[in-house]
Amino acid sequence: MIWKTVALATIAVLMGSSVVPAGAQDRLSDMATLAQDRMMIEDTLRRYVRALDDSDLDAYLATLTDDAKFVSAEGSYAGKEAIRRYVEPVMRSRKQRRETEGAQSTATHHVVTNQSIEFTDRNNAVVRDYWMFVVAHGANKPMTIDLMGSSEDYLIRKGGKWLIRERRVAP
Repeated sequence: MIWKTVALATIAVLMGSSVVPAGAQDRLSDMATLAQDRMMIEDTLRRYVRALDDSDLDAYLATLTDDAKFVSAEGSYAGKEAIRRYVEPVMRSRKQRRETEGAQSTATHHVVTNQSIEFTDRNNAVVRDYWMFVVAHGANKPMTIDLMGSSEDYLIRKGGKWLIRERRVAP
């Protein structure tokens, strides 16, 4: 029923009518807000993996809440500072290798697929997906998939932004 109402409202708007079926305007507004939230969440997660691949610690941390948690088989880290201490040496090492061996030789790509977003309420969402970690092993050599797994991210809207408050990664 909602789709029929939304479809009728969309047709009315496209045909230049100012008469929109009762309740349709609110539903259209809700759908637009939901679509905008989905795009903001996808952008947060895209910035997260790009920051990892670029070894940009500040951009990486900007996607997390102050009390964020990171949980993996290697260990659990609670709070942005603990996560910083875990990630910073890896990023520093990648940057040093990039400076000596070049970007092509040391490239990494976090590839994320089959993403699903579930809103648990207006300000919280859970994102589930599969990921692959693709790594260069020298110039002019084929890249390989070094790791694969799944992740579950818990995001919260804070100050008009969607931020990761917990990330669970499994191989």
